[in-house]
Amino acid sequence: MTPPSPTDQERLIEELRAAIAARDEFIAIAAHELRNPMTPIVGQVQLLLSRARREQVSPALVRGLEMLEVAVDHYVRRATTLLEITRLNDAQVRLEPSTFDLSQLIGACVSKYEQLAARAGSTLHCDLPGPVDGTWDHLATEQVLDNLVSNAIRYGDGRPVRIELNSEPAWVEVRVIDHGIGIAPEDHERIFQRFERGPAAPRSGGFGIGLWVSRKLVQAQGGTMTLRSQPGQGSTFSVRLPRDVTAHAKIA
Repeated sequence: MTPPSPTDQERLIEELRAAIAARDEFIAIAAHELRNPMTPIVGQVQLLLSRARREQVSPALVRGLEMLEVAVDHYVRRATTLLEITRLNDAQVRLEPSTFDLSQLIGACVSKYEQLAARAGSTLHCDLPGPVDGTWDHLATEQVLDNLVSNAIRYGDGRPVRIELNSEPAWVEVRVIDHGIGIAPEDHERIFQRFERGPAAPRSGGFGIGLWVSRKLVQAQGGTMTLRSQPGQGSTFSVRLPRDVTAHAKIA
């Protein structure tokens, strides 16, 4: 069989690149179209849930609305993750730095997941030093926190989850600590790859890209994400970020 000529190889490479670009564009459009109609639905669910709590209606109805709120939130986050995949595949992480209090963002994240933790038989605890102002991408940082906290609840075996924040003049470090099933050392780097999940991942889990996306978003801000874990001894995910990402990251 005659091997392809250099010209044929270049043509095949360009065709492959065009096919990949078309695929990513389709995923981005599909995710955008699937996510946008959910915005008014989210608003209506939150409105109904607030009214049900205020008027002290049937506890079963309140629990049903709470479950619906969680399901809709998961749907929106998965559609958002699909958008992130296409952006990261093209190395198009566009940071939008703003100055905010990281302690406040962590507190909001914890409040958001308290009900999910309670349903898993777990509790969330924070060790925050007070206001920690800095300049980061708010949406990217929130997405990283959401992923780490939700994972800690999912794999935490119903035990308490702790979120710690340490502050230095030029850097901050967030640690999310669970006491669940843990991860074997040989899997530490693998689970940060695309479409990879832990050996004991629940069947109802997501795409296996949450940690990959999270680490990419941290690295785009000039930071690092590391893992310390042993089977049966829980996991500690550490995110270290510069206090001002504009001094460490490329701002598109």
